[in-house]
Amino acid sequence: MRSLCLAAGVLVAVAGCAGGEKTGDSAAAAVTPTPASSASTQNTDRARTAAAVANAIAARPTAADSILTAAGMTRDTFQTLMYEIAADSAMSAAYAAAKTR
Repeated sequence: MRSLCLAAGVLVAVAGCAGGEKTGDSAAAAVTPTPASSASTQNTDRARTAAAVANAIAARPTAADSILTAAGMTRDTFQTLMYEIAADSAMSAAYAAAKTR
């Protein structure tokens, strides 16, 4: 399971490195949220959360289950989220930007 999550993380990092997304707070404030942009923001937040969880697990692998539980996830939901991130270029970019090396 750990190697599957690691492989998914590598796929996401590679996909995220292919393109970059730069947004500024002033640009975001000028845009009126629409349902599509709200979904995009939620996906970006989910990708950043996944990166924070992955960073915490990388720092303390023996505490992976408790880290996932604290984030409201299980191994299966985290794995599903990693695949979702890998399939979405914007989420991949957000994940890669938030993931520490």
